[in-house]
Amino acid sequence: MKVKDVHKYITIEPPILHKDATIKDVIETLLKDPRSRSVYIVDDKNTLIGIIPTSTILKATHILKGKKTLRKEDTFDALKISTARYAKDIMHPPVYVFEDEDIKDVLESMVTEGYQELPVVNKDKKVIGDLNCLEIIKAIWEK
Repeated sequence: MKVKDVHKYITIEPPILHKDATIKDVIETLLKDPRSRSVYIVDDKNTLIGIIPTSTILKATHILKGKKTLRKEDTFDALKISTARYAKDIMHPPVYVFEDEDIKDVLESMVTEGYQELPVVNKDKKVIGDLNCLEIIKAIWEK
């Protein structure tokens, strides 16, 4: 089974924002569709340049809205997040999939990278959809 067979079961329109969108814009985009697990960040040519998973927004909320203690391993993230203003400041390098990739290979990538959702891109790295972890679970378990 391929990505193209399942990537529109849950999310029809992938959540995409420009790199200069504010952190508030990222949060508002996530909240528009509670099924979304990431926001995809694009440049001026609408090419995918980053991804912001919900876990990053959760960490930012924790740091910016009253975190009292920091674990040693959170110090760098806290400094980076506390000065962040735009999506580009907190995005992760893009991890993506193509429509012709096998679902089981993508599952391995998701587990390894720790993402619950990945953008589906074309050969020019333009986002054409997204693949939610629940779509993979459904595809594999409902065979």
